[in-house]
Amino acid sequence: MEHIRVSQLKTRVSLVVCVIDASTSKTPLGNTTTVYLEGTRSKAISKSNGSYIFNDLPPGDYRLTVSSEYYFPEQSLITVGTDNFIEIVQLKPLPSYPFSQGAGLIRAMLKDAAGAPIMDAKLQARIVTEECARARIMMDQADKGALEVTLGSFTGTIAAGDAYILRGRGAKPAEEHIRIVEVLEYQKRFRLERKLTKAYTRGSLLLPVQETRSTERGEAVIAFRGNRIQAFQTELIITYGKDRSELTKEVLVSEGMTTNLGVIRLT
Repeated sequence: MEHIRVSQLKTRVSLVVCVIDASTSKTPLGNTTTVYLEGTRSKAISKSNGSYIFNDLPPGDYRLTVSSEYYFPEQSLITVGTDNFIEIVQLKPLPSYPFSQGAGLIRAMLKDAAGAPIMDAKLQARIVTEECARARIMMDQADKGALEVTLGSFTGTIAAGDAYILRGRGAKPAEEHIRIVEVLEYQKRFRLERKLTKAYTRGSLLLPVQETRSTERGEAVIAFRGNRIQAFQTELIITYGKDRSELTKEVLVSEGMTTNLGVIRLT
């Protein structure tokens, strides 16, 4: 009798990369997204939901690169162990991105004192109009040092990678910059990137923050989505140069319109 040996090969999911459009919180536009992991021959298996899976990676440190036609490329250093690891990558739209007609935009051209374009300046636009709050704290109190928050009163979806200003209530409200790193329970519980440095009571607000950087030509664009009122006030912070200089401007944004700041000279 001939003996037949049956071998079963099992693969282990080592890394899941979830790629999100920072403007829409959906999968990136087009079909040109590539996910590359330096230091391995393993290729990503792409899924229709915008995730990319790497199997059977040896534990260690890797450099992850994500690129797509309408977005700035993103790089990050990650550490893969023996358990499944999930990395969220938000892609920031380039100035050439086909924004929806309803988006409120801020556009600017950044140049130095000599008129040369400033590349890779960091731009952060914070909505300060409280009617635009994306959600509110629903627990009696989010304590100082907390890494999880329970939210409610949503006016839109909150996704991993989103940044917000958490603002308390009262005459002199506490506030700080936070980032969501994991959705623990859809539209309810969320894990933060860092521990809270202050305590916040029920009803504290999450005000959206949009972030981007300038191109090699000094161009920059910031888009806002899903706000409840037609016009709202923002605080634009531009960080640039080796000494990390900052310029702050107040900018009024209207949905469906572009606020063009023209050339901004950074000295």
